[in-house]
Amino acid sequence: MKRKLDPNKIYAFIGRAVVYSTIYVGTVVGCIWAFCQNTIY
Repeated sequence: MKRKLDPNKIYAFIGRAVVYSTIYVGTVVGCIWAFCQNTIY
C-alpha cells in the first residue's frame, strides 16, 4: 500500500524550511555586519 504524499503537507514543509533558512541566514549576516561595524568604528 503506497500512500500518496499530501501536497498541502509538502507545501507547509517547504514554507517552514524557507522561513527557518531565511531567519538563519539573516541572523548570520546580522552578526557579521555588527562585527564589521564594531571593528571599523
